[in-house]
Order: sequence, then structure tokens, then C-alpha cells
Amino acid sequence: MSLFNQLDTYQRLDKRIATKIEDGDLEVVLSPIIKKNLKFGSREYQTEAFTALDYYLNNSKLRARPAQVLFHMATGSGKTLVMAGAILELYNMGYRNFIFFVNTDTIIRKTKENFLNPKSSKYLFNDVININGSNILINEVDSFESTNEEDISILFSTIQGLHTKLNNPRENSITFDDFINKKVVLISDEAHHINALTKKTLTAQEKEISVTWENTVDRIFHSNPDNIMMEFTATLELSHPNIAAKYNNKLLYDYPLAKFREDKYSKEVKTNQVDFEPIQRAIVATIISQYKKKVFASNGILAKPVIMLKSKTTAESAVMEEKFIEAIKTLNEDKLKNIIKLDNEVLSEAMKYFESLNISNQNLIDELKEDFSEDKIISVNSKNDTDEKQITINSLEDIDNEFRVVFAVDKLNEGWDVLNLFDIVRLYDTRDASGNAPGKTTVQEAQLIGRGARYFPFKIDENQDLDKRKYDDDITNTLRICETLHYHCSHNPKYISELNRALKQIGLFPDEKVELDLYLKDDFKKTNFYKNGFILLNRKVLNNPKTLLEYQEPDIVKRHTYALRTNRSVVNTIFDDSSIKANRVVANYMNTHKFNVWDKSILLKALNKIPFYRFDNLQKYFPSIKSMIDFVDGNKYFGGISVDVTGLEKDTKDLTAIQKLDIAIYVAVKIADEISTKFGDYRGTKSFYREPISKHFKNKKLSFTVNTSPTAETGKPTMRHDIDPKFYVDLNKADWYAFNENYGSSEEKFLVKFFESQIEDLKQKYSDIYLLRNERHFKLYRFSDGKATEPDFVLFMTEKLSGEEIIYQLFIEPKGEQLLYTDQWKEDFLKDIESNAIIELYQNQSYKLIGMPFYNKENRESIFEEKLNSI
Repeated sequence: MSLFNQLDTYQRLDKRIATKIEDGDLEVVLSPIIKKNLKFGSREYQTEAFTALDYYLNNSKLRARPAQVLFHMATGSGKTLVMAGAILELYNMGYRNFIFFVNTDTIIRKTKENFLNPKSSKYLFNDVININGSNILINEVDSFESTNEEDISILFSTIQGLHTKLNNPRENSITFDDFINKKVVLISDEAHHINALTKKTLTAQEKEISVTWENTVDRIFHSNPDNIMMEFTATLELSHPNIAAKYNNKLLYDYPLAKFREDKYSKEVKTNQVDFEPIQRAIVATIISQYKKKVFASNGILAKPVIMLKSKTTAESAVMEEKFIEAIKTLNEDKLKNIIKLDNEVLSEAMKYFESLNISNQNLIDELKEDFSEDKIISVNSKNDTDEKQITINSLEDIDNEFRVVFAVDKLNEGWDVLNLFDIVRLYDTRDASGNAPGKTTVQEAQLIGRGARYFPFKIDENQDLDKRKYDDDITNTLRICETLHYHCSHNPKYISELNRALKQIGLFPDEKVELDLYLKDDFKKTNFYKNGFILLNRKVLNNPKTLLEYQEPDIVKRHTYALRTNRSVVNTIFDDSSIKANRVVANYMNTHKFNVWDKSILLKALNKIPFYRFDNLQKYFPSIKSMIDFVDGNKYFGGISVDVTGLEKDTKDLTAIQKLDIAIYVAVKIADEISTKFGDYRGTKSFYREPISKHFKNKKLSFTVNTSPTAETGKPTMRHDIDPKFYVDLNKADWYAFNENYGSSEEKFLVKFFESQIEDLKQKYSDIYLLRNERHFKLYRFSDGKATEPDFVLFMTEKLSGEEIIYQLFIEPKGEQLLYTDQWKEDFLKDIESNAIIELYQNQSYKLIGMPFYNKENRESIFEEKLNSI
């Protein structure tokens, strides 16, 4: 291994922190300050990013001073939300002054909406920001000369503008003097622009630009050792040695587009090759867009799919806009029939769907003329676009925003946060490939597709993830169209090949997939068990006493400590040990104070400062309280708290009203933070409910990524002629295995092989033994927070030797060695099921639910077997 690769593997900052998380040394948890003050929830990877930042800044061995860190996060992954959460956390660490700088004014306008405009649908904070009992404001400032030290002050600027302001100071504008004795946080968005100069040998002009910009930022950054610079980009070329070297100890969190897509947070992307003239291609896109709108509507979702029509130049875009308006106005049945005769899979799908809804061709034409009329088209090609237009473009999801079509050249390549873009139409047919590499235009098109691939959040039932793709493995489901971005272009195989290559380079284009049919065996479907049997499953519910009979109020920690300030000041002569000893402050006295003897008005005043303790919110957690006095008086609640107060002997016994208020606020914040962190919005019910086996287990079409590794088993059948004998089982003869095949991983095949070796012994004790592979047929929900898991198998067995009919249902999860630790939470939850599951009895039937320990051929098979034999 080369030295460079060793550095990358063993020393890169993000990997060192990731290892801490994987090893269990660092718990991924969302700070209560972020959770309580952001309007939108934090996704798992965003919580990881927050955890990494907190760990780095509070680790003196890791943290550089001043500290510079980079978040490399995919387009659409919510970098701005991470900025917002980081600002809150940094405020709590004592930071008040922030500079947000970026390459373009467009992104500044968009970010101001995110940070400053509570009326915007994109505003990221709660209406009231409350940190440690104090309400905080976020203010835009031009300088830090006379800011309010209790608030968050943000200066927004382009990097060029920041350089100009600082080097040509004007009245009331920021100056370098602003940074004397002040610590600041610099937030650099789209940071890859700065790195464009890092990658190459600079010309004299580039060197001058680099020096001026970097010197300005560098001078601010190094003005105080406590300063922090956070860089954000979706485009970081870590393959370039200069970039890799620069960020080896600065890359704090890495979440590239490939991982973002793999985690299902993006739309899937499909190219739709339409062998028509560009404007006809655009009409095809309107039909497909309307199809998506109808599928959404049929499932009770109000959505407005948007189309982007992309030209090469602004002049061409203007011409195309006129042609499109005319084409929609003059659309008639003959023209529509001429378009829909095109042999195009998705277009045919759309027309069949309209037919199923009894929408005639004329009805469709009328709808297209209404929905794509001239007043619902917007062009963003002018250099003089107003702030209002930029806000309109960034709020296309809003109900009162009626635009369906956006004409653009390249104005939207950065800073466009639209979720309901579902179709992009390429209104030109040229190529600019160079050798085997995609050309600059093709790469830009791929990046545009990446920005358009942000997922439009929706769900059909409560148990689905709102902001993830849900139908990747349900290939025949119509709703898959609502998770797909179509890129409409001409039929040009060479161009498509180049575009696919560019999409793969940025991590957006999925690997090749193969579709396979999975069938339940006919003999199994004829059994009484399949026709009349049940699987017991729990549900994900809101953590609300009104909807959950099993609800338990959170326990409040009743014992706390609080250190009083000594309020003592001493001046000593350096090296004068006697004076230091004489003036040493001894603050080691302690007195215990109980809240139930304090003036209740003080306690109520403290609670009133923290939004968590609004009565309506408090009742969500403590439904038994009838009033705030109840909460303050009750020994189960605030009245039962005692605080060990430490400090000077004269201070700890008789506290002032102000000291009591400070202590009450401190304790109230701690309790609110703990409840907010550990007591989630959802729970998995401990009650398990009967669901028909036949409802959940059906024939299914599966989709697998093609894996060229000869040792990979996922997606490959068990009964193939060239399989390694250690995996092989003749499933045709296995009456206990419900499906016709097993396409699972090596560990899943080992598990089935293991059961083949055990089946005769099991048949001595049990009847109706059936092992079913869970190919997204069902989910379970962790009791504590409703987190979903899908056990790979469920085993049913009916006890033979008992007088009553006891049906055992075992949840089983084979696990590769690399996942035994990282998925430990799943095993812990599965083990909890046996002792916690609540099952209603039915006549003479009783059920026993058991979550099994993880199965792993090499490391866990004996433990698994021991548990199975003990049942």
C-alpha cells in the first residue's frame, strides 16, 4: 500500500470518527438543543454529522485551533439544515457571530429564506428558538461592532463581496477590527469553488485571485484561536491528490451522492429517449408529468410535478418557450394521437392509466392546456432576475405556487432546492465528448440531474418513511413513477452512454440490476396455515397517551447538583505563593434544597421560560397532570426534586430568589433535554396484532444489483448448477421452506442449510414448520422509538406434545461478521420481544413470540442452535 493510501485509510479525520462510532465508543445522538429548535427532523446521517462536529470540537486532542472542518454532503442531503443545527450548537458553546459566504448571490438569497424568514416554507427553525431557558433571535448584520450578545448575528456575503468590504471599509460595514477579541464562525457554502484553484498549477491571474480571497478569509480565521471555519460542498474530488492532502485532517463528515442514493433519499433517475423534435419531446414530458400528478392524486396526495425545459443558450430558450406555449395552445386530438403512437414505455403506461380513470383524450388535452398554460410557465434566464423570482423558483412545492414549467439554461445549477422536479427535457441534441470521457456540457447535465433528484416526501401509510424511496423492490407498484425523475432526450446511444458514465461518476446512476420472480410454492399456498394462519406484528404509533394504552410517563431524575458562582475576585502578584494561598477560594460546601418547599411562583417562572413546559406539550408526556400546579407540586414531578447546591459556606444555605430561579431553570433545562433526547416521537407497540399470512406473503418480483464478485451470493439462486455445495439445498424437496428459491446472501443461505440439518429433530417436537424469507413483506418496530427493522426470516412451528395449540413464531436475522456490532440494536430489540410482547389469546390457540440471537455461521451458530433447542 502506498503512503498516500495509508494516510487516507488510517488518518483521515472522518474515518477516525466513523471508526469511533462503529466501535461503539461514540454514541450517535441528536443534541436536544438542535432537536427542540429545528422545525424539521434530523435524518440519521445528519445526526451523524452533528455528532462528529460535537465530538471534534470537544476533543482537545483532535481539535485544531483555530478549527477548520469540511462537510462533504450530497446535493439534496440538507447541508443547510446541518448549518442551522451547527449554529444552534455553537451558540450553546458561546459563539454569537457568524459569517456565511458563498460564490453567488442566488445562494445567499435562498439561505436568508432558510435562516431569517419565518413565513417561508423553507425556514429551518422553530417559531421560538429557546436555548437554556432564553429566547434567542437570529439577526442579519453588516458588522459585529454593536451586536446583541444574547442573539445570533449572521453576516451574509459573497466571497468577493466579503473581500471588497474588508479591504475597502466603509461606515457601518464590517472591518478587520471587528474580529479583535471576538471569536467568529465562518460558514463557507459551495466550498468546491475555492478548491478549483487547489487542483492545478495557477496562472499569475489565478494566483492573485487565490491570494486575495484566501488572505482575506485566512486573516479572519486566524484572528482568534477559538475561531471555527465550517466548509460545505457536494463536490469534493477526493481522488485528486492535492484535495486529498488538503482535507486529510479537515474532512469531518463524508456523505457522497452514491451513499445518499443508496440510502434511498433521492429519486431514481431514468433517461427517456424520445425520437421526436424537441418541442414534441416537451409535450411527451407534460403527459408523463400529468400521469405522475394523477397517481399522486389517486393516492390522496396533493402534489404538483414540475418540468424543467433546458436549452443551451438564453436565445434558444426564448424561442423554445414561444414554441412550447404555441404547441400547448394548439394541441388537439389529431396532434395528441400522433404523439402517443410513439413506442415509448412510460408514455404507454401513462395513457393506460388515464384510460383506467376514464380520462378521454379530449379530457387530457383540456387538462394539459389548463395546467401548462402560459401563466404557469416561468423563465429564469435573465441576469437581472429579482429576489422575488428567486424565492418563487425555490418554493415550487408550495400550494399557492402554480408554476408547472421552468425554462432555464444553467441558472439553476447551484442552490436550487426544489423537491417536486420530476422531468427534465433536453431541448438540443448536440454532444461534446472528448475521447472516451463525457464532455463538459454532459457533466453539467449530470450535475443538474443530481440536483433535480431530490426526493419528494410522501407516504401512503403511517409505517412508511416520509422522505425515502419505498418501492424499489415493489417493481409493479404504480407509485414507483412518483419516485422517478425522467430525463427526456433524443434517441442517441452514444450520448446516453456518455451521460450514464457522467452520472456514475457523481454516484447517481445505479449499478446494473437484474429482476427475478419469487414465488410461494403451490403446495404451501394450499395449506391451512397459509389460508387461515396469522403472523403477529407490532405497530409504529405516535408516542401519545391518547393512542397508546401501554403508555408510560418518562421518569424525572429527582437528584441534581448545582455549583454556585463564588462571585469573588482576587488580584495576585505573579510567583507570590503566599498571597495565592491566602486568597484561595474554598467552594466545597454543600447544602441540599428541595423544590417542594420553595416559593411556587419561582418554579413556575422558571418553567415559563422554557417552551417544553407549555402545558399542552407537557401533557403529551405526563397525561396524568391536571395543571401546572400539579406538575410543580407532585412528588413524581418537579415537586420531588432535590438539588445539592455547592459553593462558599455562607452562600449555600440561604439562597436568594435569583439564585433559586437560576437553579430551577438549570434543572428544568436538564430534564427537558433528557426527555427530548430519550423519549422519542414514536414507539413500537408491545402489543402484537394478528395479520393474515396471505396478506403479507405473496409472489413478488425482486430487483438486485448485479454483483460481479464470484463470491457474492446476494441475488443468486440457491439451486444453480455451479453453486458451492456448502450453500446448496434442494428447496423443491424442502416442504418446510415456503418459497421456490432463496436469493439471499451467503449468511442467509447458510441459515437455510442449517435448518435443513435440524429439520428432522424439529419435526419430532413440532408440526406445521414453515420458514419464510422476508423480502420486504413485513416490518417490526423497536419498542423504545419505533425504529423499523425487517428480520430476514420468520419461522413458524406448532407444538405437538401440548394439549393446547401453541404456535411459535421466531424472528431470525442472519448477519455478516462486519454487521454483528453495528446492527447490535436489532439483536437487542429481537431479544426484548420474548419478555415484552403482549399477545391476546384466541380460543384454544396461544402464541409464543421469540426474537432469536443473530445467526452467523462462523461466530454465532452454536449460540443460535442452543437458543433454538431451549425453546
